Amino acid sequence: MDKKEIQTDILNSSFKANACHVGSALSCVDILIDLFDNIIKPDDVFLFSKASGVATYYSILSKQGYFPAEKLPEYLKKYPLPSKEVPGVLHSFGSLGHGLSVAAGLALSNRTRNVYVLLSDGECQEGSTMEAVLFARQHRLTNLHVLIDNNLYQACGATDDILRIDWSFFTNNLPNCKIYNTVKGEGVDFMAGDYNWHYQNITEEQLNNALKQIWT
Repeated sequence: MDKKEIQTDILNSSFKANACHVGSALSCVDILIDLFDNIIKPDDVFLFSKASGVATYYSILSKQGYFPAEKLPEYLKKYPLPSKEVPGVLHSFGSLGHGLSVAAGLALSNRTRNVYVLLSDGECQEGSTMEAVLFARQHRLTNLHVLIDNNLYQACGATDDILRIDWSFFTNNLPNCKIYNTVKGEGVDFMAGDYNWHYQNITEEQLNNALKQIWT
């Protein structure tokens, strides 16, 4: 899949839907491209727990033929969170902290399939996420693959300033855990590393500026 095309989908659909969370979506583009181009097999399960960045996942699904790209703004219009009503989405997520628990349950229910889940760094602060890590260790869920988008920022500021995370807790207890050091708003200079783009909506002028940066 082409990175620039996905970034363009994120920006255009977010603008048309007047949806926020653009920075969160841009930080996980490389992760999902690698996952769906090189890792996930047809019988595998994927859960997009990092709900705020769902514009990226919707773009990926459209390119896989689940629905036409023209539907992207419609799916983002109310609030940019994944919905199982969208073709290709297995489970809806909204309030963060549930994704790893659901993934662990699916991995336990069928150990012959691989279950992949993408988490944000911010939701790793949740107690339910910590409990799910211990559950996965207890039940030796080697078919559970945890991907963490560590873009360093969440809704109200730097992740470390809000609640510093001991990443060794995740990597020591989960046999298949990969932490990706990413940039919130990656690819657009006025968004990169700025937590305000968690909730800020993009204007037409900003959209044109961002698209110019991506394609030049």
